[in-house]
Amino acid sequence: MLVLTPVAVEVVSAITSASNLPDASGVRIAAVETSPGTANLSAELVDCPFDGDHVLAQKGARVYLDQTAARFLDDKILTAELDVDGSPRFMLFEPETDVPN
Repeated sequence: MLVLTPVAVEVVSAITSASNLPDASGVRIAAVETSPGTANLSAELVDCPFDGDHVLAQKGARVYLDQTAARFLDDKILTAELDVDGSPRFMLFEPETDVPN
């Protein structure tokens, strides 16, 4: 299952807290296009999970994964950072990679 770093949890929580969406809001990651061994993913703020989504919840942060994204991200680590404009930037890593905090 996808693992969220503490920084990813903080960023997702900050995004959802700053929105005017309901308490069940979260970041949804979905596969836009796939080919063998790869997937193009999109992330968006949504007010609740879609039917069939996998739900990851940690310390108030909610990440929703469509079924294809969940399979592709099953062994990955998600971290995040805020750029100079305060916009989130999410990054995926393999488990054996040295992931930034």
